[in-house]
Amino acid sequence: MSVYKCKHFKIQELVCNHVMQHYSEEQIWSFLDEDLKKILDIIRERLNLPLTINQPKMGVFQRGLRCHQCDLVKNNKSPYISAHVQGKAVDILLPANCGITAEKARQDIEDFADELPCNIRFEHMQNGVPISWVHVDVRDNADDKKVYWF
Repeated sequence: MSVYKCKHFKIQELVCNHVMQHYSEEQIWSFLDEDLKKILDIIRERLNLPLTINQPKMGVFQRGLRCHQCDLVKNNKSPYISAHVQGKAVDILLPANCGITAEKARQDIEDFADELPCNIRFEHMQNGVPISWVHVDVRDNADDKKVYWF
């Protein structure tokens, strides 16, 4: 069985630099959830915008798959079992001045959610404040909703 590789994203855009330094590209593609990779391509095509996850040239590596060496993980005092460390989540940045906000992008994605191969979850608030990126993951949700907002 072949591993799905995104059409619109390079592997270094989806995983942390630690993983890139220690594994082959072929291995790394297998670390990411198959549905998540397909969803990213669908979102990219339907929004028709260049989307950014990691930005290796700018030293930004923790918006996709995170490993135990990443600062966001190793600095936690309690166990960190996020969808990011499971290869099931990304934080997407929209282009500046693209005409839509992260909230609007989430609404648009929810509108075409029936085209997605599985249920998704959106994180949209942190400490009661709307976030400016699109966190999407494919972790199961208790309500079995096509789109679950948390």
